[in-house]
Amino acid sequence: MTGTVATDTIREETEILAFDVWDTLLDRESTLVPTIAERIDAHGSDYDPEVLFRRYLAMHFRDSLIDSLVPGPHTPFKEISRRALAYRFEQIGVDVPDDEVRSVIRQWKTLEPFPDVDAALERLGTEYSLVGLSNGDPDMLEAVRPNFGVELDGMVSVAESGFYKPHRASYDLVCERFEVAPHQVLFVTAHTFDLVGAKAVGMRGAFLNRHDNPYGGWPQRPDVTVATADELADVLV
Repeated sequence: MTGTVATDTIREETEILAFDVWDTLLDRESTLVPTIAERIDAHGSDYDPEVLFRRYLAMHFRDSLIDSLVPGPHTPFKEISRRALAYRFEQIGVDVPDDEVRSVIRQWKTLEPFPDVDAALERLGTEYSLVGLSNGDPDMLEAVRPNFGVELDGMVSVAESGFYKPHRASYDLVCERFEVAPHQVLFVTAHTFDLVGAKAVGMRGAFLNRHDNPYGGWPQRPDVTVATADELADVLV
């Protein structure tokens, strides 16, 4: 389904497909939930690991926004994530040592693509440059890059800007590195906040709605809405 810009215009003007990485291309839940469940079980709790996972991600996201707003140096993704997960374990009364918390965070470097991703990227790569734009730290992105069956044309970490998405400086990195105008980038994400940020700086946006969630009432609307990466390739190639 297309939105504010006709599909033929998007095809003609787009040079780069910039993808959010976590939860858009890479499946966090299938790796992190079992890992969190192991820690909960090992410390004698019956708390629902899926609930803790979602609360951990919510706190991580909140804290990344705070980090972008408060003056001071950029806090690495891994540290924000460690603090958020440690807090959630403590909140439910589970005493998980720091080394075990860090072992969960290291699992971000092992995430695998969703089943539909590689074939879709292969099709899309015949027409566009494929770039990851992520809140993850540079070493995290380099660690997962070989997990794709398709060679990406670039991985961009917001750490280079010092601001987490949806701060505009993070999206500007793609335009600066690849010397394109914002409207020549189609940003693809499973997250509303991310697409709102991209649209606000002049990029086109594709909402890859993996989880069948409403987009919300933001005035920055997706130009393309699809349920899978395969559908995205059907629209753009």
